Amino acid sequence: MHNLKISHGNLRPSSILFSDSFWGWLSLSNMRIIRGRLNTEGQPSPSSSIGCCIDNCPCQTIHTDLKLSASMDWRSNFIKWWKGELSNYEYLLILNKLAGRRWGDHTFHTVMPWVIDFSVKPDENCDTGWRDLKKSKWRLAKGDEQLDFTYLTSEVPHHVSDECLSELAVCSYKARRLPLKILCSAVRSVYEPNEYPSNMQRLYQWTPDECIPEFYSDPQMFFSIHSEMCDLAVPSWSSSPEEFISLHRNALESDRVSRDIHHWIDITFGYKLSGEASILAKNVMLLASDPSIPKSTGRRQLFTNPHPMRQAVKPYSGSNGNREANVGLQNQLKESMMNSNSKDSLRTESGYLEKLEEAMSFCDVARYLDPIYSCDENFVKFPYVVPHKFYPELDCLEKRGENSLVPSDFGFGHLLEFFDCNDNSFTGFQKLLHWKHLSSSGSSTEDLAGDIFSMGCIIAELYLRKPLFDPISFSAYHENGLFPAVMQELPPSVAVIVEAAICRDWKRRLSAICLLESPFFPPSVRAVYLFVAPLQHLSSPGYRLQYAAKLANGGALKALGTHATEMCASYTLPLIMSAFSDAETESALFLLKEFLKCLSFQAIEALLLPTIQKILQASEYSHLKVSILQESFIRDLWKHLGKHAYLEGFHPLVISNFYNAPSKVSASVASVVLIGSSEELGIPITVHQTVLPLMHYFGKGLSADGIDALVRIGGVLGENFIVRQLLPLLRNIVFSCIEASHMNKPEPVRSWIALALIDSFAFLEGLVSLLSPELILRELTQDQNCLYIKVLLQDHLDLPVIQASATALISVCQRIGSECTASYVLPLMKKVFDELSFTRPTNFEADSSGNRSGISQSMPDENFEIGNRLDLVCVFITSLFLYLFSVYISNVYICHDLQSYLQVFVISFFCSSHWNREASPMLFNLVSIRANS
Repeated sequence: MHNLKISHGNLRPSSILFSDSFWGWLSLSNMRIIRGRLNTEGQPSPSSSIGCCIDNCPCQTIHTDLKLSASMDWRSNFIKWWKGELSNYEYLLILNKLAGRRWGDHTFHTVMPWVIDFSVKPDENCDTGWRDLKKSKWRLAKGDEQLDFTYLTSEVPHHVSDECLSELAVCSYKARRLPLKILCSAVRSVYEPNEYPSNMQRLYQWTPDECIPEFYSDPQMFFSIHSEMCDLAVPSWSSSPEEFISLHRNALESDRVSRDIHHWIDITFGYKLSGEASILAKNVMLLASDPSIPKSTGRRQLFTNPHPMRQAVKPYSGSNGNREANVGLQNQLKESMMNSNSKDSLRTESGYLEKLEEAMSFCDVARYLDPIYSCDENFVKFPYVVPHKFYPELDCLEKRGENSLVPSDFGFGHLLEFFDCNDNSFTGFQKLLHWKHLSSSGSSTEDLAGDIFSMGCIIAELYLRKPLFDPISFSAYHENGLFPAVMQELPPSVAVIVEAAICRDWKRRLSAICLLESPFFPPSVRAVYLFVAPLQHLSSPGYRLQYAAKLANGGALKALGTHATEMCASYTLPLIMSAFSDAETESALFLLKEFLKCLSFQAIEALLLPTIQKILQASEYSHLKVSILQESFIRDLWKHLGKHAYLEGFHPLVISNFYNAPSKVSASVASVVLIGSSEELGIPITVHQTVLPLMHYFGKGLSADGIDALVRIGGVLGENFIVRQLLPLLRNIVFSCIEASHMNKPEPVRSWIALALIDSFAFLEGLVSLLSPELILRELTQDQNCLYIKVLLQDHLDLPVIQASATALISVCQRIGSECTASYVLPLMKKVFDELSFTRPTNFEADSSGNRSGISQSMPDENFEIGNRLDLVCVFITSLFLYLFSVYISNVYICHDLQSYLQVFVISFFCSSHWNREASPMLFNLVSIRANS
């Protein structure tokens, strides 16, 4: 703008706007040149009321008849209020504005005090029905005893754990005028119209929060736009919402409230928000866990001294009757003063002067509430305009196809030349003094110099956290050249810049280009601006991502250095989250790798890792997630993060891809990551960080890839690892599930037990294929360790669990061979034979589809209907005998042993009291095979 000889004319912190990524925009709403055009063309300026600046704003009724200037001169407004020339309502709006509260933001809405409890019609001559303004609404609702208990027992001592006006309360107050979407997001996800308070007294009693200004000014608040929600009922002592608003506003402006409103101001905006005063007032606020994180909600303390009491009452023009009453009251006061003797008059005048001195002293202490940024304090509201034509060469990007990369002829070469600025040093004081000596080019016009003066004030305020000038200090500087005392609190290097910017002689002030080329802005900052600025003007996130990747591919991040790259990362990493197409994924992955190389460890952990975590936590499939899980990227991440940070921030997210995994591709890739990391992590860490978390998902939706990953980890770490680590863990799970199955558990728990056992036997079946026959015989066929027989003996487990155990046992038999099966497994089966003889067959319910869930068709004789546990065990034993007979048909001795066991089984089965004739063909098959042999 200064290059075009255009000045803003009214720069101040409120003129600087920020996007979600903290990219700054300059607001033109109060620009001097726009104001001049409005005056020249004779157009009416928009409303200057403090609460709304938009045409047809629904809040305009709140500001009716208010004569509040937008300049927000707090000192003059305070004097008017103190003298009774400004209403309580108007003064409280000013304090809300100074505290940053605003309409339209439900999290930080303008707050007003409740002044009555709505039990009776407000009457100044009666003490009933008035709210105690010396205590917060939170304290009135909770009680002193509860607040004392909270303060003494909390880890962080506090009385108040929420805002004085929470988003929940605001949306509940305005429920009848808000869309249902807002109510469901802020109040309750399920819309229940009858749960909202139906009348004002119930509303007051329901919440510990303060009031909103709409209840003092807008009758529309009582009428519901929702057919299911009734209108908000007014108290019985008012006939309509309009009458209630008038009476309620009169109560706020009453003499009784005016005498005590300063106590409420002390609690909400004043000195009772901190220190010993907040403890005595039971008003200690629970602070955020991290005070450095900016937040839009919370109380802002405006005053550090007690707020003076109001000295007079303004005649409020809400109704004629009220105006006449106040006029009569004033006449009575005048008459009483005329009739009083001179001694009383002197005493009254002396008391008034003391109160006046107290008020002036209060103004002097709080004069920082009237900051000065320029000589001209007048400005006009104007619609916000966003400049967009600063980068016309970027238009070629948006004219390309959606999946096209940034064109090679874009001209990145001349940009990359400016990125050779790998400097991490702070500005030196001597360097600044040398620059000040050489910088002789001043501002060309007084208007441009005014902008530089404002910039100097804003730069100082960023360091001081309070305004550089107030009316008194500015007057002293303007007349005598005396710098404000707070200048001594600035770092010397910053003070040099500020002094050069606020020089009294506007011709000697810096030019904009001189300020930007000063050592205050090192080359790294200018290079970051060149990198980031175009990203703010491209409309599509995909184009921004590809643009940033193109610059990074040219070596921009490497040239910027660690500190500057960290600044670029804050603007670039959010774009990576929106990578969907293949081209965008390629750019995003390349940027992630470049940031890994160029960022410090602390920046990787604070900026890069959270971005990667959000990508992996997404439930839907994305090509970028699969790319991040590739082994090459994982190794780079491990290399730069270290083992501890990798295990804490990344490893659990890899494991989560096996739990109810929506994509088999991501689960398969995650399996490779876990298997590859197990060798480098070592056995103890693998057990605690990989095996146990995966086994924790048994029965909770662990995918087949997760079980396969466990099996393959066992294969990588060897038989000794399987025997010493995995098998004991499996035994514990199976035995615990069997024990829990005997207890009276609800259906969800019983289902989890069954699924956990099925997953356990699937894992065990995979491990059997990795063990030698000798280890299998020693670890899995011993009487006390044979998990299969333990489960087969349980007559209360679900059918799929019995089948999983039987199938796994057949795999063991095939692995150890028929000879070992006959020698070691068959003797264990005698327990099953004996138990079957006295078993009552239990029919298993079919699932909703008509099929028995989990039942495999791998057993022989598919026409045989499996209806209960007895049937299933019969099929299993038949399969086992058929296997043994087919292998050892010529071995007389083994056949003799098989015959003995077969006889025991047949006798046990035929003699049982629950004979199932459908099993007869299978038994006859066994007898015929034996006869033929």
